[in-house]
Amino acid sequence: MRITRKIADMIVNKTRDLTQLNMNVMDKHGTIISSSDSSRIGMLHEGAVQVVRTGEEVMITREQASRWSGSKPGINMPIYFHAEVVGVIGISGQESEVIPFGRAVRMMTELLLHQSYLTEQVEMKERSKMYLVQELIAAIDPAAKDGLYTRGELLGVDLRLPRVLMIIQMDQLENSTDYEIRFKDVAALFPNPQETLIAQLGRGRWMVLADTTVYRTNRHAKSALMDIAGKLHLLLSDWFRNTSYIAVGRVCPDIALISASFHETVSMLEIAKKADKEEAVFHVEDAALELVLAEVSETTARQLIARVLGELIEHPALMETLHAFYRNNMNLNETAGVLGIHRNTLLYRLDRAATFMGEDPRQFQQGMRIQLGLMLHSIHDGTER
Repeated sequence: MRITRKIADMIVNKTRDLTQLNMNVMDKHGTIISSSDSSRIGMLHEGAVQVVRTGEEVMITREQASRWSGSKPGINMPIYFHAEVVGVIGISGQESEVIPFGRAVRMMTELLLHQSYLTEQVEMKERSKMYLVQELIAAIDPAAKDGLYTRGELLGVDLRLPRVLMIIQMDQLENSTDYEIRFKDVAALFPNPQETLIAQLGRGRWMVLADTTVYRTNRHAKSALMDIAGKLHLLLSDWFRNTSYIAVGRVCPDIALISASFHETVSMLEIAKKADKEEAVFHVEDAALELVLAEVSETTARQLIARVLGELIEHPALMETLHAFYRNNMNLNETAGVLGIHRNTLLYRLDRAATFMGEDPRQFQQGMRIQLGLMLHSIHDGTER
């Protein structure tokens, strides 16, 4: 650990404001790195060299100051970190004046160093977790699994446990918008916070990798995790007042499956954002059809859309009516209520849509084809709803 210029400047400025005394901070080589007199920065302070060598306070008299280069009368005290002298504080003035202030400033400096060290350790651990997550979502070489297990253990995470991932995506309303989620608050939503890995994957996107051993079955896991995702969505809305989406992946009994789950879940999230989905929380198992349709080539998709929807694609209001109709399970009264129109108006729109398609949206088999056409159109036209 070393004394940074930032910490040194903070100590010098605070001391000068409170006491009006002149002060220097030297590194462990005796070089002045911050001073009330900026012209002295970079000079060698021989009194500080003596303090570093002995590890004891040195009171410099006027006579000594004239012999020691870069020194002035006053007290010079060692700054310790983990029993090692890492720097020196020097305060110019009379002994009776500088000793009480000097020892208080020294104590404050050592406390700042410990706080800075702890902050660095936390940040280093979070960065290590982020790198670990990035490796897990890449294709894992089976020979590298033991190494990943060991790295996980060093970070307090057991990667041998079954895992599930969540992808969090924030809408970027402004290019300058930056989001910082509070990892501890997010982890606290899960049954085992200590085993919950969280990493930022890019601007406005995070991944949560949670332990699933507490869940009896995959169905139990899905239900509980969707509930957690809902709470997380409310938390994000409270923090940022912005639109967020959360996608929950499949349970992965082995870390080798995390990469495939990640790519599948990201694809599902992108599709769900573009497709006819009003929800903000999704589970990959509920989007199996959309994932299959996303694999349809652009050319084939366009042909199918034209064949099923026909001229309807030129009438977005009627398209939205059909989306609402199928969202509400083809229930006429509920759909009319959601759209805020009379039931007869809805019937008129459905009949008009049928004339453009040659298909009746109220007939089950024909309705299935229309829904597939609508899904393909939503996925491939790039429109987000």
